[in-house]
Amino acid sequence: MRIGILGGGQLGWMTILEGRKLGFEFLVLDKSTSSPACKISDLCFDYEKVDEFVKLCDVITYEFEHIPDEVLEKTSYLTLPSVEVLKLKKSKVEEKVFLRKRGYPVPNFTVATNEDLERAADMFELPVVVKSESLGYDGKGQYLIKEKGKLKDVKSNHPQGRFLVEEFVDFDFELSIIGVRNAKGEALIYPPTINHHEEGILIYNKSTDLAFPEAKEITKSLIEELNIVGLLCVEFFYTKDGKLLINEIAPRAHNTGHYTLDGSYTSQFENLIRAITGLPLGSTKLKSPSGMINIIGKSYEEMDIRKVLSVDGAKLYWYGKEKRYRRKMGHVNVVGSSQEDVERKLEYLYDVLFESLKC
Repeated sequence: MRIGILGGGQLGWMTILEGRKLGFEFLVLDKSTSSPACKISDLCFDYEKVDEFVKLCDVITYEFEHIPDEVLEKTSYLTLPSVEVLKLKKSKVEEKVFLRKRGYPVPNFTVATNEDLERAADMFELPVVVKSESLGYDGKGQYLIKEKGKLKDVKSNHPQGRFLVEEFVDFDFELSIIGVRNAKGEALIYPPTINHHEEGILIYNKSTDLAFPEAKEITKSLIEELNIVGLLCVEFFYTKDGKLLINEIAPRAHNTGHYTLDGSYTSQFENLIRAITGLPLGSTKLKSPSGMINIIGKSYEEMDIRKVLSVDGAKLYWYGKEKRYRRKMGHVNVVGSSQEDVERKLEYLYDVLFESLKC
């Protein structure tokens, strides 16, 4: 069977590495044939060759949202999770409107255009969070507005399109849960992780002994309602007063699930392949307490690999991308004998990886 992947980034790269164990071939469609997933695929195509790509695929999945609509039109009949779910995710506005209409807990928000952004911000006390409708990730296109004068910068950066304007949430921490579901409707949920972001970028996350049953039920409900065949990640705010609010969803493999490569019996990437090819789903249980830390904006030469690999239970995943400011270049997974052991290792790796880094 030949599996097509829309997008050639590190998520596709890890999907291929895990899927090879199951005996599949992989084709990648990406605007750059030098991307990480293209480098290890059986065949790689640029967007102009989408017709040839589709003819050779038995099933198609995706590893990021920002795929041209004309590409999705030609691949939709083979794509899992469905293109309809992906299109919902491509719009931060439609995503939040959908969640609120269905009764899921979300921060208070309103929708604005460039012309009425000030009016929308006036609906909430400052600070407010303003997000561009599309093409925003890793903190891009997202603004914490503490004074109204800063809205001018937002408007100049995004002269067209809509904005999501959200009430600022005073949260205690962020957590996420990943679910997997196959075409038969069988679904499994991975344990929750606690996530730490800086300037909109995930820096590290770790497994937790806390169960968060409400978050699991929300994830189960969403994965059924969206008729997911594949993966769904749900990111939550856990507020100071103990409430859960959905920050965003992602119908694909997710950065917060990288730890599953070493901490779980079946990684999120392998379970994605199992789900879309009709194989039995693998166990989502933890083998041991685990965590992950991203490597941001550092070249391989700038990283002290000896210190990184001196950590017992640490494994390096290097994506082979060209260095850029604030870019995810790789990550390190850790496992430990206890949650406290994992936390100590992550603290050490944070000092090693971010000591001289300005991200």
